Amino acid sequence: MDLENLKSNFNSAAEAPISKEALLKMLNVNQHPSVKAIRIQLMIESIFWMAFLACFYNFFDGHLKPAIWNIALALAVGLLLVHNSAGHKITNNPINGTNIAESLTNYCHRLKKYAYISIASRALAISIMFGYFLSGLESFEQRHYISIGIGGIVITIQVVALWRIWSKRISTITSRYEQIVMKE
Repeated sequence: MDLENLKSNFNSAAEAPISKEALLKMLNVNQHPSVKAIRIQLMIESIFWMAFLACFYNFFDGHLKPAIWNIALALAVGLLLVHNSAGHKITNNPINGTNIAESLTNYCHRLKKYAYISIASRALAISIMFGYFLSGLESFEQRHYISIGIGGIVITIQVVALWRIWSKRISTITSRYEQIVMKE
């Protein structure tokens, strides 16, 4: 069905006619503010992770650290980059069903799974970073144990903050979904 047929069918069913520009805007699936926020977050994070990966060995004395920590840190950042590209793919392809209701249901489920994986992967990456920075120490002193405790607190705060952000995003999209389903 071409755009003109869709427009004429829609205009005949609606009380007030809708312009061609308004229809094109409705057909664009990436206009939701939550989807835009997710996309912007993923792009900014990817840029910073790539910059970190490019310079961690020289800036943070990678040659003095055990090789296993260098490899673990590089793999963690690499996995975060892959994770961000997967997230970008999920947010850019919300249509995955035979109708709008099914697509939105599938999209909400994929987004929830992605949120859990996102939170876990970031907590793991931060844990590996703390391990990397503490790996060159020959003996632990009290201040190092305090650093580990602070690291645990930082990771906990990060997990809670990320959970709140993702919960808000998912609930916003879910509430929109429920509004559409209730209208049908």
